[in-house]
Amino acid sequence: MDLQVKENISLREFTTFRTGGPAKYFAEAKTAQEMHYLREFAVKRQIPFVILGMGSNVLFLDEGYPGLIIHNKMSRMQIQGDRVTVEGGVNLTKMILIAAQHNLGGLSGLANIPGTVGGAVYGNAGIPDVCISDVLTHAVILPGHGDKPVIVGPEYFQFGYRHSKLKKNKDIVLSATLKMRMEPSVKIRAEIGQYIRERAAKQPVGNTCGSFFKNPSQFPSAGWLIDQAGCKGMQEGDAIVSPKHANFIINTGNAASKDILTLALKIHQKVKDKFNVNMEPEVQILPLSPF
Repeated sequence: MDLQVKENISLREFTTFRTGGPAKYFAEAKTAQEMHYLREFAVKRQIPFVILGMGSNVLFLDEGYPGLIIHNKMSRMQIQGDRVTVEGGVNLTKMILIAAQHNLGGLSGLANIPGTVGGAVYGNAGIPDVCISDVLTHAVILPGHGDKPVIVGPEYFQFGYRHSKLKKNKDIVLSATLKMRMEPSVKIRAEIGQYIRERAAKQPVGNTCGSFFKNPSQFPSAGWLIDQAGCKGMQEGDAIVSPKHANFIINTGNAASKDILTLALKIHQKVKDKFNVNMEPEVQILPLSPF
């Protein structure tokens, strides 16, 4: 197997925040076999590992990651009838657009959400209208405590709001099969365009991970809480709370992860002081979250 495991690779270019220190080990996995090999590489060395997709929902701290980063580059996709089977490393938006060409819709609202299909399953990506869990029929995983791929149904994941049980174990999504909705391609493309325009009007662009905090159930949104707590425009170094959407932290230049994290902790405390709400990050903070 021609796999190259690199050492001390900066994670800045692999995350949408454009921050983070070096990974002790870094490698790409393009097949299930390579994914299994790399996981065993970490297990044998007794080091932690993380599966990285597009780096759109993660903040690596400045000291870097002490284990192995497995960059998921598995990219196969197959369409049969109204079912789309797609490997975990495929770009979510790309999958939605290709499905639309085959008159398959139902996930238009997830277009332009940065991330991979594997990441979408991991975090149950979605909008108020639809989540990836709504269309998942089954998935092939590499269990955290097993050497062979296993087929599991949606109930296995214990999906919740931006949650699956993959956040608590070391299962790896190799592929997912989604049941799409048959409808005219022109209708799907119009829906996708509408969602993208609406999102662009509400959300800022730049070096960001999108929504930093999950929406608490008893309030309109995390963004509303942060806005009401007076956090819009707060800044720490080159990290700023977006004036356009308060739940977005933007790296406006050369922010370090510590700047983003310090700002997030200040937001968390201000919201707690005003509303007595402990907001939970939607962003994964590695190697260790202070929240």
